[in-house]
Amino acid sequence: MSEVAQPRPGDEQRTIPLTEVLKLERLDRLLFRSLHRVEVDRSLYGGQVLGQALLACGATVDADRHPHSLHGYFLRRGNGAEPVVFRVDNDRDGKSYSARRVVALQDGAVIFNMSASFRTVAEGEERTTAHAVSPTAPQQCPTVTPDPGLALVARVQEWSGAEKCFPSRFWVRPNCELPQGDPLLHAAAIAYMSDYSTGLRRTVVAEVLGPSLDHALWFHRTPRWDDWLFVDHGSGVSGGGRGWYPGSIIDCGEGEIVASLAQEMAYRVRR
Repeated sequence: MSEVAQPRPGDEQRTIPLTEVLKLERLDRLLFRSLHRVEVDRSLYGGQVLGQALLACGATVDADRHPHSLHGYFLRRGNGAEPVVFRVDNDRDGKSYSARRVVALQDGAVIFNMSASFRTVAEGEERTTAHAVSPTAPQQCPTVTPDPGLALVARVQEWSGAEKCFPSRFWVRPNCELPQGDPLLHAAAIAYMSDYSTGLRRTVVAEVLGPSLDHALWFHRTPRWDDWLFVDHGSGVSGGGRGWYPGSIIDCGEGEIVASLAQEMAYRVRR
């Protein structure tokens, strides 16, 4: 989860293209290392680890198997100035499905772990139409710059609170064009984006929001991110210092829900 800052001149130009941010170096058959680092000691954006973990898993399955779901746990604060090593375990390759597990490590400690599932493309009844969504066009929504320099461009339709720190309904696109014909990279880019902002502020108001705890994402069709996507965070539940919320990621041009997310976060009482 990342807060939102107001735009500053040149911010969009200074950010590194998302395709470069997500790049991995393959060290061994099931071992990968991140290449993108920031110049100062700064918390590692959770979406970056999420997207790169999915890329690492996807690099070990057949090209005709696309990601359809993932579930990850954020265990420790990552350092954006240091590389992350991703170690993949091959749990199973069936006739249609492949299952992978991955751990992300820094300085020998696990900062994130994730399970991911992939499957071949199959025909089935389609019911992914987003009936209840009628967003304002992105050109009519104010632009905000994600901080700290995330590789995204966002335009907000609705904030989750009066302080205007966390958009709950917003348009978003990568800060660069994603290559065609690479569903895995498109899925990783959507995963990167899915940890941006939070819907928990709609449920938890008087408390201080903390870090993400766990994150789930389901892809309902072959991942593709060619233009603006609309993110709609739903109302969640909270208790015991933990809060959960769902969200839909929608291609409004096609009128379809591309993916669904659910995230749990920590919070504490404001003193």
